[in-house]
Amino acid sequence: MQELQAVKYGKIELIPGIKCDGYILSDGSACLSERGAADLLGMKHVSLRSVVATWPPKTLKPFVDKGISVVATLATVEAKNSPHKGREIIVYDSNMIETIISAYVVAAGHNALQKNQLHVGKRCSVLVPALIRTAIDTVIEQACGITPNIQQTVQEQCIKLMKQFGLKASFPEEIYTKKDIIHFIDKPLGTLNSYLKTHDIP
Repeated sequence: MQELQAVKYGKIELIPGIKCDGYILSDGSACLSERGAADLLGMKHVSLRSVVATWPPKTLKPFVDKGISVVATLATVEAKNSPHKGREIIVYDSNMIETIISAYVVAAGHNALQKNQLHVGKRCSVLVPALIRTAIDTVIEQACGITPNIQQTVQEQCIKLMKQFGLKASFPEEIYTKKDIIHFIDKPLGTLNSYLKTHDIP
């Protein structure tokens, strides 16, 4: 496991209510912490660690190009604004995260996932088009002289896709209850309440 320094830190919120620790390493790579990557993918962090340790898992193996590996990186946190300054953490760079997401999406498309993997496939299937649409929007906005709010754009795209993937409203005119939302994102009520409070949503 290669050891580097995490020199920059920030909170990422691509899916509303799910915050992840993001880092820039001393080699310039953009990463998520192990727990952040797991939260983004809708996994427990011990499950992500198991997936990486046995990469590729049996169910994903037919859908992963040979020679592509997923390797965790050990980084010492030097970013002054990180609550984990001075600690060693495990991170996954954007290439590793993309590899995992792509494998789950393709496996889901072939109905090859096990029951306990379906929620991860669903989450990844929301993330892929949301990130692609965001990239296209961002390039167009920058070309037109607009400074895009990338995280907000991803969140908006995720919400649109969540509706397409089965987020259902209990009331007409797309009025969603907290129960509707936590059932879909598979997160506790406290996570949703924290998001609403952070964004001053009544």
